[in-house]
Amino acid sequence: MKRLPLLFAYVLFAVALTPPLFASAQSIIGYPVKPIRMIVPISPGGSTDVAARIVAQKLTERWNHQVIVDNRPGAGGNIGTEIVSRAAPDGYTLLATSPGPIVVNQWLFSKLPFDPAKDLVPVTMLAPTFLVMAVHPSVPANSVRELIAASHKMPGKLVLASGGIGVPSDLMGEMFKNLTKIDAVTVQYKGGAPAMADVVGGQASMIIGDMITAMPFVNAGRVRLLAACTAKRIPTLPNVPTLIESGVPLDATAWIGLFAPSRTPAAIVGKLGAELREILKLSDVREKLASDGTDFGANTPHSLVQFIASESEKYRTAVKVSGRRLD
Repeated sequence: MKRLPLLFAYVLFAVALTPPLFASAQSIIGYPVKPIRMIVPISPGGSTDVAARIVAQKLTERWNHQVIVDNRPGAGGNIGTEIVSRAAPDGYTLLATSPGPIVVNQWLFSKLPFDPAKDLVPVTMLAPTFLVMAVHPSVPANSVRELIAASHKMPGKLVLASGGIGVPSDLMGEMFKNLTKIDAVTVQYKGGAPAMADVVGGQASMIIGDMITAMPFVNAGRVRLLAACTAKRIPTLPNVPTLIESGVPLDATAWIGLFAPSRTPAAIVGKLGAELREILKLSDVREKLASDGTDFGANTPHSLVQFIASESEKYRTAVKVSGRRLD
């Protein structure tokens, strides 16, 4: 399961050569002919759910067939992902997910009910998940360096809110603590939205969370933005320094991807990907996702193989540093 590049290459090769067992050539040409279910393996409200609903609405409008977002949270995303992995490979059951079930959970669990490399095929990336660092206004820090200094002056008093054990923001938070030796207590929540709510309310001091969830509270002055957790500054936040600029060598950008069951006919995977890449170019979609669809280069199933393999290695390191286990 951990030999991702080779296994994904086999999947793509098989998709290209395998006859469409579950759909005739005519049905592929006419696809879709009925509603599509897009499973999101997390609770509503986070960036993955928001992105899924944005593209689902656009697909519904363009194809005149409803694309229904179905939230199936649980077990770190494994429950919803398993549903898709066992679904008929006909293009009518899809998975919109953050990295967890694809490249993180293999390092957190001793055993998974699916093999992401064998049971799923990448369709396209929908958006990067820009993670940002924010603090409650009561925290005496206007920069990352000031935050680190403040933590040393009041050891054990700062509370780092986490969106859940082993999720990308949680792992990147632990990487941040490891790199900076910041003295903060991590508290786990059942999702990024409730974690952010407690930072807003002052029950927690700080968070590494997704930009979509954070910015309404930043704009309202209810939390203070310290840094972007990205390799380069976020275009829509040009005045916000990155963690790297702040002296912390950490690129914590995550992503939201769309996957289909393996053996889904290549024609359907191709049609879905092409349509979504056009949707990602739309101005209103670009504004909502803070992305123009070019963040992942060609963004084809083939180009995503190496990207997913490198992400797997990044999170393997993060899980090792954090010491997180989920079984």
